[in-house]
Amino acid sequence: MEASTLRERRLERSRADLLQAALDIIARDGLPAVSIESVLRECGMARATLYAHFPGGRDALLRAAYDRAGRDLLDLAERDASREEHWRGRMLSYARTMIEYSASPSLGHFYSVSGPHLMGFRSSRGVGSQGYFETFRDALVDAASSGELAPGADPQALAILLSSSLRDAGIALARHETTTSAVMASIGLLLDGIAVRRQAPSSSEHRAVASTEQ
Repeated sequence: MEASTLRERRLERSRADLLQAALDIIARDGLPAVSIESVLRECGMARATLYAHFPGGRDALLRAAYDRAGRDLLDLAERDASREEHWRGRMLSYARTMIEYSASPSLGHFYSVSGPHLMGFRSSRGVGSQGYFETFRDALVDAASSGELAPGADPQALAILLSSSLRDAGIALARHETTTSAVMASIGLLLDGIAVRRQAPSSSEHRAVASTEQ
C-alpha cells in the first residue's frame, strides 16, 4: 500500500510538473511556443513520461493545462478574497482577480481566448467558470439572507448572468477591447444595482437623532 501511494505521488508530481512547464512557456513566450520538445526541455523529463500522462500529445497536454490555469485562478481569487467579509467585497475581489489574470499578456489570452477555442464546445462549465459561478451564487444567497439583495432578485440567475458577463469581459480584455478600470467600475455599478437601496434619513429623522445626542 505504501509503495503504491509513493508511486501515485510521483505520478501526480510528474504530471503537475509537465502542466507547470507548459504554463510557464505560455506565460513567457506565448501559446505557439508550446511543443512536446519545448515542454520536455523546460521540465527535463523523458518523452515517454509525457505520453504516459498525455497520450494525445500536445493537444491533450494543453487541455489539461487550461483546466490547471482555471484552478490556479480560483486559488488566487480565494486568497485575495479571504480578507473580505461582506458579500459585495468578496464578489469585487473575485472579479478583480479574474480581470487582472485575463489582462496579463500571454497567460490571460490563453485562459480567455485561445484555451477555450482549443477545448471546443463543452456542455459543462470549465473549472474556473464553475468556481466563479458557485462563489457568486453563495455570496448572493448570503446577501439575500441578510436582506441586502433587491426584492425578487434570484441568486442563482444573477450568479449565472454575472459570472458569464465576467467571462466575456475577460475575453474583451485579452483582446484589448476595454480596460481593467472600466470593467471594475461597471461591475461595481451592477452590484450596486442589485443591492437594496438604503433610503437616506429624512430631515425629521436627522432632527430626532440630533435631539437624542444632546
